Amino acid sequence: MSTVTDVPTVRVSEFSELPADVVLAAARDFSDRRAQMWPDVHVEYLEVHEIGVDYAEVTEGNPWPIGYVWERLRYDWSNPHALRGTVINSNLFKRGSTWELWATPEDGGSRVEIRAIRHLQGRGWLLAPFFLPFIPGSAAQTVRDHLRHFLASIEAPGVGVGEAD
Repeated sequence: MSTVTDVPTVRVSEFSELPADVVLAAARDFSDRRAQMWPDVHVEYLEVHEIGVDYAEVTEGNPWPIGYVWERLRYDWSNPHALRGTVINSNLFKRGSTWELWATPEDGGSRVEIRAIRHLQGRGWLLAPFFLPFIPGSAAQTVRDHLRHFLASIEAPGVGVGEAD
């Protein structure tokens, strides 16, 4: 259950018929396709600063009703079951806030889970009420919708997953 504290947390999961490694490969795709897979990433605000063997440093953002929001993250996928994004800088979230996508084998497919721990700052505090689970349009529901969108976009037949441009 999410509560409003100085550290709002969201945790949602969905089943995918795709193997965990395929889901994780798609999550590590930082090409322009990222904006097609994730509704809260807009290609015009996507900037890849650096990509290494098991990490990437990326700025992602989009327009919201409260104004343009952005975060620069260091993504790490040294854990073979997860992609972890840690905030380096943001206009809403404090440094050290995290966003993780975990994919583990389950029933011939995978269980895909997003875990987010968001330390709010500045205008980010306007979002605090949305971390309550019973609020319509809650952060948990939005994250679940985004996870479903991501999975649907990579499960579609003929979609190249995780391929570099």
